[in-house]
Amino acid sequence: MLVNVGSRIHYRTLATGIFHCERCGGDRPYRHRTGRRWVSLLGLPIFPLERTGEHLRCIICRTCYRVELLAVPTTEQMRSALLTATTASSLAMLSAGGAASNAARRLAIELIMSAGSPQYGEADLAVALDYVDHAVQPDSPVACGPVPGLRAAIETVAIQFELHAKEWFLGRVVRVGLADGPLSDGEREVVGTVAHYLGLSQAQAREVILLTEEAAQAG
Repeated sequence: MLVNVGSRIHYRTLATGIFHCERCGGDRPYRHRTGRRWVSLLGLPIFPLERTGEHLRCIICRTCYRVELLAVPTTEQMRSALLTATTASSLAMLSAGGAASNAARRLAIELIMSAGSPQYGEADLAVALDYVDHAVQPDSPVACGPVPGLRAAIETVAIQFELHAKEWFLGRVVRVGLADGPLSDGEREVVGTVAHYLGLSQAQAREVILLTEEAAQAG
């Protein structure tokens, strides 16, 4: 009589979530699984053997990936990071000297809307600026962050940006400062701070300022 003895791997789900599936090309649900090989008798596991390690499995296409893929931001996370960074940097620039300018406020609102918050308006901006005014100590150096969370917001989005995108983002910040006239010393300091958090040099920041100023004059 033959006895059906073999081995097979049994998986256990450790967690679930959303990740960027490279095969599907978008955000998809996943299972974080760990496996272990078992000696089986008549198809039933009876004795544990070695573990096979952990992996991620896309629930849609069933492709398996290394757990390190969770470090890659999802599309939704990237959108959220851009909105947060745009809002924080716009508020920083306004707080440095342009808060009283209707043109600067309008441009800041337009940038925040285009970054992912289409319902953002003047009332939202007023509340945010009031919060910044009360949260930042008057004697706090700008380099430490003129807006609470500015550094974390900029550094998070910078991970996703190539050099050209970093310069594009910084140029948008400069535009807010230029909306009410030439950049003040405080506004230039904000540009330098944002550039630093983006991973750009001060020379690159000055070049972005120059190009943005030329574009504003030509327009």
